[in-house]
Amino acid sequence: MTSVLVYAIYLVVAALYVYALVDCIRTPAARIRMLPKVGWLIIMVLFPILGAIGWRNLGKRSAPAEDRVSAV
Repeated sequence: MTSVLVYAIYLVVAALYVYALVDCIRTPAARIRMLPKVGWLIIMVLFPILGAIGWRNLGKRSAPAEDRVSAV
């Protein structure tokens, strides 16, 4: 049972890492903050978990209001 939990945690971490890498690569430079895109990619390669969390929380500006889909 423990090994299933460990594999599940690894899967979640790997999914977060892949999502952050792809998201960083596809994000336009105008929406990136704090570091240039190459800087974020280097951080994500050197420190995968911290880099992915940092990108998710600090690296990308939210979408402008006209790009968001309204729920109305």
